[in-house]
Amino acid sequence: MWGELIAASFLRPRAAARRVLALDLDVPVLLQAALLVTAVGMVLGYAALRLAPDAIDAVSASVLGTPLLGAVAQLAVMAVVVFLAARVGRLFGGVGDVRGALALVVWLNAMMVLLQAVQLVALALLPMLAAVVAIASIVWVLSAFACFVAELHGFRNAAVVLAGILATSVVLMLGVAILAAILGITPQEVS
Repeated sequence: MWGELIAASFLRPRAAARRVLALDLDVPVLLQAALLVTAVGMVLGYAALRLAPDAIDAVSASVLGTPLLGAVAQLAVMAVVVFLAARVGRLFGGVGDVRGALALVVWLNAMMVLLQAVQLVALALLPMLAAVVAIASIVWVLSAFACFVAELHGFRNAAVVLAGILATSVVLMLGVAILAAILGITPQEVS
C-alpha cells in the first residue's frame, strides 16, 4: 500500500491526495508524523552538510548548525502552510479543512524527505546529478502541492491553484518584509 501511494504521489498527485485524505488520520497521529518527518529531514540535511559543506547555502548551514532551532522553524513553516492551504482555499470557495491540509502537507513533506535522501545519495556518488535532482524536486513539489490543494478543496484546475499558491507566497513575503521593516530588522543585521 505505501509503495503504491509513494509512486502515485510522484506520478498522479491528485489520486495520491485522495488516498491520503481517505485515510482519515487523527490529528495526534498527523502531529507525530510531522515531528518524525521534520527530525528525519534535519538528520539528512546534516548529513548533506557533512558530505558537501560547500554545496549547502549559508542559511541552510546556519539552520543545520542549530538543529533544534531548525526543527522548530521547519515545524512553524509547516503550520503556516497548513493554515494557509486550508484558509485561502476556503476563501475561494473550497471545501477543505485544517485536518485535511495537515494530512496532505505532512505527506508532501514525507515525499520531500524521500527526495532529500535521493539527493544525498546523488551528492555522494555524482554531485552534478544532485543539482538536477534538486531542480526536479522543486518543480515536483510546486506541482504536487497545487494538485494536493486542488484535491483538498475540490477545485478542478490545479494550474489556477498553483497561481494562487504563488500569489499567496508573494503576499506573505511582502508582509514579512514590511513587518521586518517596521521592526527595524535589516538584511545586514540578520547576516
